[in-house]
Amino acid sequence: MTTWLSVMGRAWPLPRRRRPPVDPFRTLEVQSALSRLDHEIAELLYRDEPLFARAHHLHAAVAAYGQALDEACGLAGVALPSAGPTLRRVLAEAELRTRGWEW
Repeated sequence: MTTWLSVMGRAWPLPRRRRPPVDPFRTLEVQSALSRLDHEIAELLYRDEPLFARAHHLHAAVAAYGQALDEACGLAGVALPSAGPTLRRVLAEAELRTRGWEW
């Protein structure tokens, strides 16, 4: 779809804005981080250690996962929804997976 600018009765096509190319190695790094953090979160849920320490580690892992997910959305050109954190995470994960991201 071309956007047009009308000046003095004449229409001029505006140049399209293209996203800069994404570094494939950075994409792999983010996918690897998402996979590692996803496994760490699953492990923390069932680890047998004091509750306070486990909750602290789980909170840190979930925060890191959220940051990696935000970066993945930026690399893939996914617009992040303005919703609660859980719904936002689920929607972002679903959109990334439809675009071929795996972790």
